[in-house]
Amino acid sequence: MWVLGKQKLSGVRESTYNLNAWIPGVMGDYKYETDIVVTPGSQIQLGDLLYNPPRNGPTLWEIGIPDRTPAEFYVPDPSPELRNNVFTKQNQKYRQYGLWDRYTDLYPEQDLVYTVGTSDYRKDWFFAPVNRRTNNTFQSTTWQVSFNLTDVRTQTYTLQIALASANYAEIQVRINNPYAERPQFTTKLIGRDNAIARHGLHGLYSSYNISVRGFRLVHGKNTIYLKQSRGATPFNGVMYDYIRFEGPPEVSL
Repeated sequence: MWVLGKQKLSGVRESTYNLNAWIPGVMGDYKYETDIVVTPGSQIQLGDLLYNPPRNGPTLWEIGIPDRTPAEFYVPDPSPELRNNVFTKQNQKYRQYGLWDRYTDLYPEQDLVYTVGTSDYRKDWFFAPVNRRTNNTFQSTTWQVSFNLTDVRTQTYTLQIALASANYAEIQVRINNPYAERPQFTTKLIGRDNAIARHGLHGLYSSYNISVRGFRLVHGKNTIYLKQSRGATPFNGVMYDYIRFEGPPEVSL
């Protein structure tokens, strides 16, 4: 991770390198498009590097902080019999064992519903969308994000989703119809980092830019359905880093 200002690396071994960077609080990745070839005695000046983060329009609402972890979301207390007194501080609670089962305890029949403008992601957004335990099996879950629009335009809106982790998961996105046979978007099968099972806060970062045509939205209440469709084990799931819904690009006259 680099910060604003001048950066210098000395004593770099001879080889060919790629340059990647990210900025805390900013969604996405920066990648320098050219290989950097280091030879003995060379001094390479890359000059000013400018990163344009993904954005198609003004923010209508957002959930979380783009920091590549779900640390800001709700992490429940563990089951009393599994409690580890070493990890009782808020910033260490995610290390407690068995937190994936706590989702079923908190949402035994209906999945999480988040209402923009009313819900607080620090209290109302479970840190890891996992499967619900039902007897001796697991079933996939569908989270809802509800929000109001007072002025629906015909142009294209954008849903930005950043994931801090994924493990044999698939996120399907549906707009205002949870029973639509085909989702508006699917990640398909993604991830093998297993951060949920190993009590981690992040795995391999990924992000998605999803176009939402204006005709799919309505005046008043709208709902985005986020379905984690792979339901075989308690560890099929993702960790959201950040979600943002953008309006159509502003037109300059």
